Amino acid sequence: MLSEQRYEEIYHLLEREGSVRTITLCDALQTSRETIRRDLENMEAKGMLRRIRGGAMKIETAQEKNMSYTSFRMRRDENFQYKEAVAFEALNYISEGQVIALDSGTTSLFLAKAVKARFRSLTVVTNSFAVAQELAGAEGITLILTGGVYRADEEAFVSDIAALIFSKINVDIFFLTTCGISVERGITYQRMDEISVQNKMMEAAERTIVVADSSKLGTNSLVKMCGIEEISMIITDSGVSSGQVRNFENAGVRVVISKERNGQNDNYTEK
Repeated sequence: MLSEQRYEEIYHLLEREGSVRTITLCDALQTSRETIRRDLENMEAKGMLRRIRGGAMKIETAQEKNMSYTSFRMRRDENFQYKEAVAFEALNYISEGQVIALDSGTTSLFLAKAVKARFRSLTVVTNSFAVAQELAGAEGITLILTGGVYRADEEAFVSDIAALIFSKINVDIFFLTTCGISVERGITYQRMDEISVQNKMMEAAERTIVVADSSKLGTNSLVKMCGIEEISMIITDSGVSSGQVRNFENAGVRVVISKERNGQNDNYTEK
């Protein structure tokens, strides 16, 4: 296959998936890692993609960035009552003494608040500065912050640096937040640099549970992280339709629906 043909195949794959691993390209194009490495270097020089550790990602246009991204602060106030309900349901799957990972999504912040009120012996690993601020100094909570490159609009640490710690630790449960999840497209996010930390959290965890309000189910965002076969469960709110539940469960993913909280804050007191 000529290099121009490989460039076209790689470009179309990135358009479809958002990001791709080098090993995947080697298998898809039946060529060596060295050839793929040179191809990615040449394509990056031409402005066709951006190389990342272990692969490449699509370059977002200015229009895509403006259309696809909503800041952490703005998202935090969206569907907050449902996010709170999902967070409290998630407590039922955590045990004292465990190690859990929380990513930088807004539902993670609600879960951090709920965890602080409930548990007296727990280790929490996070790349979220907002979560870290919530749990800093909490009695019985051992807090591990990843560090990395700080992104203010997401109130979180990103980049490969933030992911390094996960090769050194074991996590019982990773609570994964997402911008969209569907049977067809899997877990998707707003921006490409979000997924490197989440991937490493998933690799370090014994199981991954998606915590997402029902507005995220059946929708797709810009960048694909993984297929739904990588997760063990979805915890969502009562706004999910029976058809959506059936689709996910037919695909082998259990769906748990949180109980309505009716505005009450039972078991939600600060220490």
